[in-house]
Amino acid sequence: MADPSPYLTIHKRLVDAVQTPDKYASPWKTIAESLSKLVRNDGFNYLQGTIPDDIRRKLDGVQSPAKAIRAAAKAEGGLISKPSNNARGRALLLKTLAHLYFFEVGGERKLWILSTPSALAAHPIQYAAASDAVVDQVLNATTEIYTDEQKKRIDGAVMMALRWVERAMVVAGDPDRPAHKALLRRWFIPATHADIDAAIAAFAPTLRRGLLKIAIGLKVGDLIILDDPAQRGSGSSWEGSEAYTFRNNDIHAVWVEPGFWGNGNTLTGATNWARIVVHELTHNYCQTDDHSYSWQGLLPRESDVFSRVNNARVALQPGFAAVRTLTMAQCQNNADTWAFFCADAAGALSDGDRTAALGNKLYADTGLTAELNVERKLVAQ
Repeated sequence: MADPSPYLTIHKRLVDAVQTPDKYASPWKTIAESLSKLVRNDGFNYLQGTIPDDIRRKLDGVQSPAKAIRAAAKAEGGLISKPSNNARGRALLLKTLAHLYFFEVGGERKLWILSTPSALAAHPIQYAAASDAVVDQVLNATTEIYTDEQKKRIDGAVMMALRWVERAMVVAGDPDRPAHKALLRRWFIPATHADIDAAIAAFAPTLRRGLLKIAIGLKVGDLIILDDPAQRGSGSSWEGSEAYTFRNNDIHAVWVEPGFWGNGNTLTGATNWARIVVHELTHNYCQTDDHSYSWQGLLPRESDVFSRVNNARVALQPGFAAVRTLTMAQCQNNADTWAFFCADAAGALSDGDRTAALGNKLYADTGLTAELNVERKLVAQ
């Protein structure tokens, strides 16, 4: 099973398939004239957000979607078999756009969700070299990978994520305020650091700039949510993951996979979905890494006071997911740390959530010595 590729590799093929309006049937003239405006080199243009709806309306109630899409793309008869005409590409472009959804709320947040048919093992455009019979099967496939309810939940998660990011920007923009300083210290600065105030002052501007990139991207329609058809039914780690993205040389896209809907993480439900979105967007916009996840512990510390207990537990139970030691530099570049900071800044975490994310997993295995009691007190602050 091949690993996923950046979405840009797919999108370039969609751009190439657009062609000129005269390549489409006259009843589709208005849509055809807008395709080059919608499908841009850097993603989809939100100003053309109604075009996918127009395509769906054109196909609504037709007896044979394949026949209707072929006719729209002037790909009827033997024409679809002529690679030089790119008729397959035009038909499969329309098919792709029929499963593209644009979400917007009051001009505040713009989002694209690409929900291709669940029966496919590749993106529609990747079938351009297949036989006419296979292309017809692709064009006739209807049941999508995301249900309408899941699309709404993804949209809600993105809206919540934007609220978190905006609130976190306020905190990072005013780091001297005591409540803000406490939040920044909790997630990014070891309690034993020699000059906490200086460390906060140095990092806060970088944090705010990164969060601003995310906020702008969500406001101008950069983000595309999709899944990888090649992973469907594979049982791969990619299919089982919550989500993933590519940090470099890609359009701003996040793959939402079946694990997204699970309850196996520190947070659950809508709060976890928003946390996942923020986590992935920090990868995509801010080039963060995955030094540690919340279930491994996110507590910033300059020395690992848990090392003895941690190592003993791993020796006895090799499958135990060891709690990580996060240096200050790692915290400040760690995607889950950014995500939990944003959630905390927005008031979305309970005391239990904070403690669990910062390192509660290991506390049950300690004898809570005086030293560990101090460390636990620091977690609760």
